[in-house]
Amino acid sequence: MKKSIIAIAVSSAAFAAVSVHAAEGSTVDVYGNIQYAYTDKDAGDEFKDNGSTFGFKGETTINEDLTAFFKYELEANADEKNTVSTRLDQAFVGLKGNFGKVQVGSFDSIYNNAIQDSVDQFENLSFKNNTTTTEGDTIAYFSPSMNGFEIQLSTQVTGDAAEIPTATGDDLQTEDGASVTGVVKYSTGALVLALGYDQNGNYVDGENTIGLNVGYQVMPALNVSAKFETTKDTQDTFGLAARYGYGAGDVYASAQVISPETGDDYNEFGAGVTYSLASNVYVYGEVASIEANSTADSDTQTAVGVYYGF
Repeated sequence: MKKSIIAIAVSSAAFAAVSVHAAEGSTVDVYGNIQYAYTDKDAGDEFKDNGSTFGFKGETTINEDLTAFFKYELEANADEKNTVSTRLDQAFVGLKGNFGKVQVGSFDSIYNNAIQDSVDQFENLSFKNNTTTTEGDTIAYFSPSMNGFEIQLSTQVTGDAAEIPTATGDDLQTEDGASVTGVVKYSTGALVLALGYDQNGNYVDGENTIGLNVGYQVMPALNVSAKFETTKDTQDTFGLAARYGYGAGDVYASAQVISPETGDDYNEFGAGVTYSLASNVYVYGEVASIEANSTADSDTQTAVGVYYGF
């Protein structure tokens, strides 16, 4: 009996040593946030969760030139106790080094980040954007900066057995397919230029979307940007935005004109302000005028909310 106990102890010690060795050079962080908002629109007012998340992220040093990384993040509705639900927000693994980085999984669109986010910059309210490839089943490459230039490429790969989320107003194909997205960025001083292309290749009869974003740091506290997007046979979109850091938070405003292939142009305007209570806690207020199309009445929308990160 004592021999068995000793054998178990030795085996356990050996296992622990292997585990420590395997974990050497690795880090894992747990993080998340709680977000609530009260919104008022023509459709009604509502107290709601505004995208609360929790997740894990980490890195493992493979050698002095190569590092592996991962992220696994879930969204969790936190406003109604009896209907708590979760869904995947982001999940990916990758490698990074002097060559840049490669990652595979589900993550934010490189086109959306480079072209659309500077104008659609709100905490709760949102503008209408041109169609882009859905998230998921994606492989992406991010180059290092080379004389101010950066290149980003991604491909969403789907098979005939894949269950692809539906997109509002569009049907997704069910056969084998791929959708390529590319971004070229150039930075020089206070100026940042980004040119983006999204094939929309996994939509039935989908047309590609091309966009240009220009950002300029007028002063350390003030950034202005403009974007232009075009999707063949669908719509063109032109937007302007500004963001000013006043010390305790940001004041921001955006406006855009949408020109559909059929029908008249229509507009969207919005503004907001944040106020930081601590480095990881802030509150905000937003107001926007949103038109669904050129014949619809404008919908004046307001939102107030709170963010707590951990």
